[in-house]
Amino acid sequence: MEKIIGGIKRDCYPLTPAQMVHIYTLSLSPTHEIVNIGTGQYLRTELNVSVLREALNRAVERCESMRMRIWRDPETGELWQYIMPYENRCFEYYDFSGLTEEKAHSILDRWTSQPFDTYGGELSRIVIVSMPGGYNGYYFNVHHCCMDSSSVITFTRDVMDIYCHLMYDLPYPKPMTSYIESVKRDMEYEGSKKQKRDTEFWHNILAQPEPMYTDYTGLGRLIQLRRENNNPEQRWGVLNTKTGAGSTVTYDLSVESTNKILKFAEQYNIPVSVVILHAIRTVLSKFNNNETDVTVKDFVSRRSTILNKRCGGVRMHCFDLRTIIELDKTVLESMSIINKAQQELFLHADYHTLKFYGEQRAIHGYPQGGCYQSVSFTYQNATLRNLVPYLKEIPVKSRWYSSGRQPQPLYITAMHRFGDGGLTFHFGYQSDLVTPQEIEFLYYFTGRVLFRSIENPYKTVQEIIDMT
Repeated sequence: MEKIIGGIKRDCYPLTPAQMVHIYTLSLSPTHEIVNIGTGQYLRTELNVSVLREALNRAVERCESMRMRIWRDPETGELWQYIMPYENRCFEYYDFSGLTEEKAHSILDRWTSQPFDTYGGELSRIVIVSMPGGYNGYYFNVHHCCMDSSSVITFTRDVMDIYCHLMYDLPYPKPMTSYIESVKRDMEYEGSKKQKRDTEFWHNILAQPEPMYTDYTGLGRLIQLRRENNNPEQRWGVLNTKTGAGSTVTYDLSVESTNKILKFAEQYNIPVSVVILHAIRTVLSKFNNNETDVTVKDFVSRRSTILNKRCGGVRMHCFDLRTIIELDKTVLESMSIINKAQQELFLHADYHTLKFYGEQRAIHGYPQGGCYQSVSFTYQNATLRNLVPYLKEIPVKSRWYSSGRQPQPLYITAMHRFGDGGLTFHFGYQSDLVTPQEIEFLYYFTGRVLFRSIENPYKTVQEIIDMT
């Protein structure tokens, strides 16, 4: 639909359901940096700054979502998005090589905490930087309505592929696909047969008996709520934050340990995400008196087509992944149940996230902030190592920076490191609700359950719990 914005006629499109999740987050937050994604990509090699600027410009030109703007109609309040024409940029350069690594990263954390003007302003910032220890690259901060983590990784690959083409005459990367075409496909979902099937699936899920809340700290929160509400049968919890203030704690798993997980997943034909989810839900069961009914909020990157894999933008939807697993099930049986539930969730993940939770709240009657899951999870299997042959022997560092705000109470992202391919677990948390000590406790037991499980796939869930 054409709109006149700032005196210029623009082709505008409605925001997608995935974007509306972040707009909803903004409506509950006093500040807008809660939807910022800050990253740094660094190689221990000398970089040609002018060539990197050219590579960055070409990547921005190729990626429509990097030039996306959001406009609020002053008369109706409706939100629209449009793509700005490409304009060449001269990205700033900062030399932090003389600082300590801690000081340099603290500056970039502070940059990530600077909010964008969501309704009308530019929604990304890129700065070329030299870091301590001979590492060089760029810092990238982007609004979540423009990109999710998959898009950030794809954009990074494109930048490095273009840079290596310009510097070393390696093959030029394939074109990015159109973000606007992806938006149009999302618009076609409304009223489609696919939407009807998805609606039927989720309504069947919602018609099941009420789930049970399982907290990452144990039974204490739910018991307290039952006392406050004089309801000993209450099954929902509440995770409310006043400000969204938070941070991220990261833990690096060794390459050797990571390879054990990958080998197990390949041997038994089980997705790595399921192996990790099994460990998380088993720990939640253990912490909650061996509860068999456990729910984790599962984030889904809906990128099954070539168009969606390379279009940029945000395509993350999230839903409750609920599994009821009896303690006498073996590890492999448990993982099979989780895998089946997750595959069904993926198949119907185009459904509107906010609509699902609105319907769930209406059915079960829990208040604002009510939920059945205390932990959110996503797995990112992409790495930078398979970018180009030139990077094979060059040390690589990737950093995800904190804006000082977190949209989820406790959000676990399992991601392979750009440098060596080992797994890193990022625990984003709201400091009103979670402490670093609680995260350390959760990570410790998750690791114990994970490796006891892959070492003893035919033992029961109860036996794994007893072993940890």
